[in-house]
Amino acid sequence: MTKLYLEELNEQQLEAVKHFKGPCMVYAGPGSGKTTVIVHRVGHLIENYKVEPNRILVISFTRAAADEMKLRFESNYGWLFDRRKNVTFGTFHSVFFRILRSYYKYDLGNILNEPDKYNIIKKIIKFLGTENYLDDEFIKDIILDIGLYKSNILDRESFVPGSLSEDDFDKVLFLYENYKDEHNKIDFDDMLTKCYELLIGEPVVLQKIRDIYEYILIDEFQDINSVQFEIIKLLSSPGENLFVVGDDDQSIYGFRGANPNFILEFDKIYKNAKKIILNLNYRSQENIIDTANRLISNNDFRVKKTILSTKEPGIEVQFFRPENRESENKCISELINNLIGEGYNYSDIAIIYRTNILSSFIVDSFLDNNIPFVSKERIYNIYEHWMSKDIICYLKSALNINDRDALKRIINRPTRYITNKAKMAADEYHKDYITSLKVKGDLMPYQITHLDRLETDLNTIAHLDTTVAINYIRRNIGYDDYIYDYCTKKQINADGLMGILDELEEISLRHSAILQFIDHIERFKDSLRENIYRNRRRHSLKENKVELLTMHGAKGLEFKIVVIIEAVENIIPHSKSQNEESIEEERRLFYVAITRAKERLYIYAPLHKHDKRVRISRFVSEMEILKAGRPKRRIGNNL
Repeated sequence: MTKLYLEELNEQQLEAVKHFKGPCMVYAGPGSGKTTVIVHRVGHLIENYKVEPNRILVISFTRAAADEMKLRFESNYGWLFDRRKNVTFGTFHSVFFRILRSYYKYDLGNILNEPDKYNIIKKIIKFLGTENYLDDEFIKDIILDIGLYKSNILDRESFVPGSLSEDDFDKVLFLYENYKDEHNKIDFDDMLTKCYELLIGEPVVLQKIRDIYEYILIDEFQDINSVQFEIIKLLSSPGENLFVVGDDDQSIYGFRGANPNFILEFDKIYKNAKKIILNLNYRSQENIIDTANRLISNNDFRVKKTILSTKEPGIEVQFFRPENRESENKCISELINNLIGEGYNYSDIAIIYRTNILSSFIVDSFLDNNIPFVSKERIYNIYEHWMSKDIICYLKSALNINDRDALKRIINRPTRYITNKAKMAADEYHKDYITSLKVKGDLMPYQITHLDRLETDLNTIAHLDTTVAINYIRRNIGYDDYIYDYCTKKQINADGLMGILDELEEISLRHSAILQFIDHIERFKDSLRENIYRNRRRHSLKENKVELLTMHGAKGLEFKIVVIIEAVENIIPHSKSQNEESIEEERRLFYVAITRAKERLYIYAPLHKHDKRVRISRFVSEMEILKAGRPKRRIGNNL
């Protein structure tokens, strides 16, 4: 067995596998076989250095990665050891929770799951009345901020929340922590912070864990945050048999607290650390790797290295500039059909985008073009956003004046000064809702004037095409002004909310009749429910469907064909990226997307979005795929 795996490894991999004692940093480029190195290094420790399997701890960031490593290890080295003394494979959370369980006697019932956490934060926001508790993205931003605060080892003095004012954040945090204390609950962030506090405060417990694990290996080390690293430093001391594998060029989780400093300055933290670079890519064609190298070389904050492909040059990276997003989707549908005609399967293809909101547009197109798709991530349902629901209720009310639920939702959006007392009185009357308000609402003349105008507006909307109708609601009825006033009152930037409305209006271009648009929304929702159902069933066999995923979600995966959409400024790099540090992370994110491709890479950047001219992402220029003399194929407008 030893001879077999030694012959399979290249020189750098072999050097890493044979490392015995002391700290070692392995910089593993994309597709360079990092999992292979970890698995064989564990086997080498047991077989050649006679290390007891139960003295070895292997940590990854996801359960899937930990399970894969365990399966591969046992299939290669199961004959070496007694399974009662097995190597420990786990995630940071599972390993740290195991430590907490042994001391605090926690069980699984003490864990607050993510859906429950979301609902608790939502109720707190509603109770405080600080913001719109119906805004899903806002609630998620608060949860992210809480996670960032925890990952920074509870350093409240230096932490600046991005979702709320500091005072409001402190109120939310106080009420949330009180809830957990009262119900004896801990969340996933607490598994890290409480473990750190336990090890710092109880030297006997710390020494007990140190005595168990003599060798620690960590996968995806570039994703580690402050509290995780502090715990690892405690556990690995004083022997410092710490073997970490990662790629600084794939550090993309800064928004969750990941700190690339730990991988970049590992040799400063551990003065006697061994450094190994795995730079041979076994995944992608040479043209794809060369393109990725040109892109990532623009980052200053990195370990200098050039990845080399072991494959043939392959097909040139293809870049297209369609007229608009509608043309982009049409081109992608045609591309997919052509690829299927060439013999590829749908499951060979991935559509990758920067943010989840972009998934709505591509799902719309695939439904209309009968292209099968699947996503392991949550596909963004723009129609479930509270503003979209308002607009849809206007459309439904225009088609059916007897739709009480729809009218009740939008009666004061924008405000028509209809009181709760008037609404309750109208609920008891049998006429349509507007008439019921006029008859039973005890309204003043100016209120009735507002309702008369609403009736006229709804009658007008009923005879308009969908996009014109939405524009009418926004401009003529004053829904945009209502949102601007809301943002001013809440002291939040209106750009994000306006972007949702622009997105909804652009999507509606594909459905001219209002009734057709509403029917399409129901079909969209049915498709998402089916996707969620399939993911919950966790099919073991890969379905023959195009995969839709974000750049973050694509990390660790690979596909024969990758299609990157919306490669324009303010999407990638994202509009929120305002400094060089965040721009470098965005560049790493694009690098991750590119290096998922094995055989072909297609990049699309529409000329116009929301009827406005948009600029190509600076990253496309850095990749030099527009270089004069380089063969290109174009769909739509030329540059």
